[in-house]
Amino acid sequence: MSTNIIDRLRFKDSRLGYVKVNDGSIIILRVAIVDVRVREEASPFGVEFDVNATGGIAVYPSEVALEEVKDKPTIEPGKTVNEGWAQVDIVEKTPAYEEAVYYKENRGKYLIRVEIEPIMVSKNTLYKTPQGTPLYVVRWVPKITWNEVEDESIHE
Repeated sequence: MSTNIIDRLRFKDSRLGYVKVNDGSIIILRVAIVDVRVREEASPFGVEFDVNATGGIAVYPSEVALEEVKDKPTIEPGKTVNEGWAQVDIVEKTPAYEEAVYYKENRGKYLIRVEIEPIMVSKNTLYKTPQGTPLYVVRWVPKITWNEVEDESIHE
């Protein structure tokens, strides 16, 4: 694998987000930029990028949420559950983001930012996870932006 494929991204900043839901549980959000590639050389926004990012959650359930599932069966790893879902209200939220500088000698430097804003949360109360917690799912909206940067110290 060519070194310049790996070295073209420098990670600048990353921040966890969170969601607090009306049952008192807190869900931590994380987004990570995996890869960035040029899609188009010229567009109304300059260079167009394809940004490959992934996200994940970590659940810190409230005592109320734990009580709801204490006697429920444990979901088997890899099993998909279609029944038992209930939407829960978001009472507080902060988006997660990650920023990276994309650099390629003939294209310059760009600050790429991926932010995920949580918009919906559901939990399943018919099953519990192997850790004994309710199963939560968060739907988020990804926001991807980029700007050309001049700062020479960003890549060095």
